[in-house]
Amino acid sequence: MIPMPFGGAPVRATLIVHDPPAGSGNSPGPERHRLRLHFNPERISVSTQARWERSRAAAKGVPRPQYISTEPRSMSLEVFLDGGDGRSGVQADVELLLGCCFPTPKSAVDNGTSAPWVRLEWGRSRTTAFFAYVSQANAAYTRFAHDGTPLRATCHLTLTEVGGATPGQNPTSGADGPTGVHRVVAGDSLPLIAWRAYGYPPGWRAIAEVNDIDDPARLELGSVLSVPVLEGDDDGGH
Repeated sequence: MIPMPFGGAPVRATLIVHDPPAGSGNSPGPERHRLRLHFNPERISVSTQARWERSRAAAKGVPRPQYISTEPRSMSLEVFLDGGDGRSGVQADVELLLGCCFPTPKSAVDNGTSAPWVRLEWGRSRTTAFFAYVSQANAAYTRFAHDGTPLRATCHLTLTEVGGATPGQNPTSGADGPTGVHRVVAGDSLPLIAWRAYGYPPGWRAIAEVNDIDDPARLELGSVLSVPVLEGDDDGGH
């Protein structure tokens, strides 16, 4: 049995920024940026809400509620950025986060204006791994170099789920949906992708299965892979 990755170096949280979908599709466009957070968040809040209505028809007792819909999830987190020794600032990273509230130039040409889609990727975390848009971004610079270069910042982000299909589970456990997508770049391998998604390299078998990959050593550059949810009891028999 291979030990689970609870010890050793922590998995670094990453905010992945995608182009919005082209046309009326429900899948994100190509990856634009990958911001590896300087420090993992200490607290993440996730909320949603179910809508129910009760019939106004006259009836004895309390009317039975009728389910209407589930509201999109909302997630808030604090991102702490630190330029370290002072030789590098945090301004570019802050501008990247604030820029997620603005439409991409390409979207205005393809399908009307739309801001980027984002997803927080953090090891085995599934609750936070949904596609969203940045509905609010606040940044406070707290340290500066002698020439005014911002060296430290605290950013508060609110992410709102873009919607679409209900998140599925690991296909090996009989469920039906991915938790995200990954575009293959040079140097990628299935174990590396699994480590980024789950914090557990042997989880590559679930990715290979859902994408019908026969040879895990050969990945086509630029191809988009579905990354399924990895259930604790269905992660390759470890």
